[in-house]
Amino acid sequence: MEANPLFLRRLMNRRVARAALESLAPLLPEVILALVDRDARVIAQAGEVSREEYTAQTLSFPLSVSGEQVGMLVAQGLGLDRPSIQLALQSLHKNVTELLHRAEENRTLAQETLERYREINLLYNIGETISASLDPDEIPRLVLAEAARIIRADCGLVLLREEEGELTIRSGFGEEHDRLDLERVSRPLLQFDRPEDCKSRIYTADLEEDEAAEIEHVLCAPLKTRERLLGIVLLGRRAGQPVFRAGDEKLLNALTGQTAVAVENARLFADVRRQRDAMAEMKMYMDNIFASIASGVITTNVEDVVTILNKAAERILEVDAEATMGRPYVQALPFIASEIAPLVEQVKLQDTWVVGHELSPVLPARGPVVLQFHLSPLKDNHEQTTGIAIVVDDLTERRRLEEQVRQVRRTFERYVAPRVVEQLLSDPSRVQLGGVRQEVTIVFADIRGFTAYSEKMDPETLVRVLNQHLTLAADAVLDEDGTLDKFVGDGVMAIFNAPLEQSDHALRAVRAALMMQQSVAGLHANMPASEQLRFGVGIVTGPAIVGNVGSPMLQNYTVIGDSVNLASRLQTHASPGQILLNPAAYERVRDDVIAREYGYVQVKGHSEEDLVYELMGLREGG
Repeated sequence: MEANPLFLRRLMNRRVARAALESLAPLLPEVILALVDRDARVIAQAGEVSREEYTAQTLSFPLSVSGEQVGMLVAQGLGLDRPSIQLALQSLHKNVTELLHRAEENRTLAQETLERYREINLLYNIGETISASLDPDEIPRLVLAEAARIIRADCGLVLLREEEGELTIRSGFGEEHDRLDLERVSRPLLQFDRPEDCKSRIYTADLEEDEAAEIEHVLCAPLKTRERLLGIVLLGRRAGQPVFRAGDEKLLNALTGQTAVAVENARLFADVRRQRDAMAEMKMYMDNIFASIASGVITTNVEDVVTILNKAAERILEVDAEATMGRPYVQALPFIASEIAPLVEQVKLQDTWVVGHELSPVLPARGPVVLQFHLSPLKDNHEQTTGIAIVVDDLTERRRLEEQVRQVRRTFERYVAPRVVEQLLSDPSRVQLGGVRQEVTIVFADIRGFTAYSEKMDPETLVRVLNQHLTLAADAVLDEDGTLDKFVGDGVMAIFNAPLEQSDHALRAVRAALMMQQSVAGLHANMPASEQLRFGVGIVTGPAIVGNVGSPMLQNYTVIGDSVNLASRLQTHASPGQILLNPAAYERVRDDVIAREYGYVQVKGHSEEDLVYELMGLREGG
């Protein structure tokens, strides 16, 4: 029977496919990414182009599973020949291929494991049923006893053919010397080229050639089934006794015919017993596998009755296997039955798989959960459907962590350096977005004289010059792993020690402020004097409330409190190129900087004047 072809959409649902593409799309502007099935159906697409007319380039990457191509990863757009873009596409192709391989491995493992488990259970039960008291070592003794009862003989031997084809004595009766004589004088009867040449015979030995022998008459009959020779039965009479007759030969042939069946059955039974022991060991092994599989496994028969439910399924669904098995799944699993029933019917009617179908049921013991289902038909050795296999994975915790990652990325990717975002994503639980009071260092930098400057410049020049200066300020903050809180007109506000803790947050803020002034000085070297502007900077270390602030529709990660107001007020007192610090900030960096006491200033909102320090520079090694 020809195997069903694999399709990309059977291994990867659209949501997973779209997420894989969208994870890379922001890094590839002007590029459209698509996952195309083997029948040319597009199952997911991401990215966009901003120009209607362009010379498009196209790159295609085949997606294969187990040597079979199931689809293509297609990229279309501009700049596809750039090494960075090609590297990103190759990485995406590798990730998608790994996802497909894992999906195929999980599907194949579940199918093969369930089918093997079912076969082993069946064979094991058959072995238990046919385990009668058949002893292959006892049968040769019994056949000789029966032969001696119905045919008079002085001695007898049973020789059984071993695996290698050699005949070995397995039982005998009579005097020992008679048995030895019988074996010796019967040697001509044991010489045959092919097993089928061995036939029953009445033989009389020539005692003149062997004067020591006393056994003269021999009756020989093979132990033979239709397929093979199992052994030989020999009966002997001493000299002077009557020759064996044709009736004796006929009786022995009848007996050996029955004996051959018994021997064959005994050997088969011994083989079955060995296989049964091996299968019992395998069954135990398979039981252990089922118990250790992290995925829940449920099987039903053609009447939708639950036949298997492993421990993982018990844990995920919070049900008892003993109370579930033997009942229709719609009764045993009522909290998910209505949602999986259409999937079960689809597998039955279409004889196909359902892969990666996610549901969000509410379980009585756990509440809302996210579960992923994989369904496939169970087949017997004749490819007849005998039921349904349902594999369920608990994605609740994974989806919660993914939502945390998305929230962290949405919150911080515009405000902090990429390396800080990656540190946050490595442990999203470190980020507290609901609001927390902690010590931070706040930097306010404002361009001096910008209002008067703006009145005499055209808008294009004004925005260009403003962006040049603000870019330098932002770069200085990000280089020190600070958080860009906001741009306020011609100024910028930054936070240090949030969201990640920084033991040297005040020193980072100081270095960032000095870098702003140095970068501006470097910018001025290539600018006309009319466009040269300078920052006044205020730095304050103190307590503040840190977290997401705003409405459910729009929130910003920011800080609020008196320390923020004080930093803003200090920068209004700073002259162009001047950096002012509050005492708390100064105390944290005094060993690393050169500063002087600037004096007391009156700031709005404070009843008393505040002492302020002016930052002059860094000490060597600061």
